[in-house]
Amino acid sequence: MKKLIGPFPIGVWIALIAIFLQFVAWGMQAFSLMDWDRAVDLGLQNDRFTGDVAEHARALESWGVAVTDMIWALPIGIIALVGIPNKKFYGYSAGIMELAIGVYWPLVFAFQRWNMFHETAIMAIILWVPISILGIIGLWYNRMIFVRHT
Repeated sequence: MKKLIGPFPIGVWIALIAIFLQFVAWGMQAFSLMDWDRAVDLGLQNDRFTGDVAEHARALESWGVAVTDMIWALPIGIIALVGIPNKKFYGYSAGIMELAIGVYWPLVFAFQRWNMFHETAIMAIILWVPISILGIIGLWYNRMIFVRHT
């Protein structure tokens, strides 16, 4: 995790890759907010607003999560992507927060929707959880480079 590859240790590179992968999720959420029905057709969302009352309620919950991702998780990721390459402590802190979100949201989705969408839940866990955990470990192992450059 501390072996240098270019300007950063491998652990920092893993964290940056994991944060970029988070941006894939935030991009899907942003697209969903722009065209919900098409997002459902593409498999980015699961529930339509035109379904029965239960499906409508799940769609509202998913819409709320998408909005929250845009006003909370996305800005944290941007701060991380600005601060980590500049070896700033705020980048380290935002990176840890962003990567914690990358562990949390796939697990929440899996436990909420396992019976209906277990394939999607498994893919979310596989795509985001392991690399986010490795990113957290990578930042933690290399935390002193952010303290020295604050």
